[in-house]
Amino acid sequence: MASSPAPAPGAAPRTPPPAELARLEAALSAVVRWSESKYTRAEVARLSGCDVPPSALRLLEHFDVAGAMRVSDIADCLRIDISTVSLQLRRLKADGLVSRLPDPADARSGVIAITSQGRDALARVRAARCELLAGAFAPAAPEELGRAADTLLRVQEHMLAAMAEAGYGDPLA
Repeated sequence: MASSPAPAPGAAPRTPPPAELARLEAALSAVVRWSESKYTRAEVARLSGCDVPPSALRLLEHFDVAGAMRVSDIADCLRIDISTVSLQLRRLKADGLVSRLPDPADARSGVIAITSQGRDALARVRAARCELLAGAFAPAAPEELGRAADTLLRVQEHMLAAMAEAGYGDPLA
């Protein structure tokens, strides 16, 4: 997929066309609605054997990418209240999907890390999602699926860059 050239140094950034932004927003919203629908959540739970609430699953995915973190850092990173994080972690700990480990930088405190059981559950969830996507995209040609994946990855790059530029830093830190 070809990307637009970057503006020349010192030049004002281009403003994307409002109609195209509206189409992109509608498409992203549709993807989010599908992924968070009762149908999709129920099918992922059934196929994976892992019935974890979506918010707790997002935490598990975060640990898988970002590594072990203090509870307060998790709350800051995800911009949610520490009590909400603690509540979600309680279920993940009870299910053996995360554990509390000593903080290597400060033995007086601890960090939360994904366990091998958590990685296994996450792998099953991702496989179940892929199975659902395979059914949804069965009519699509492999090239079309590849272009869709490339486009979504490019969208992610733009969104992460905008977050960093706005001062939110690395969303995975």
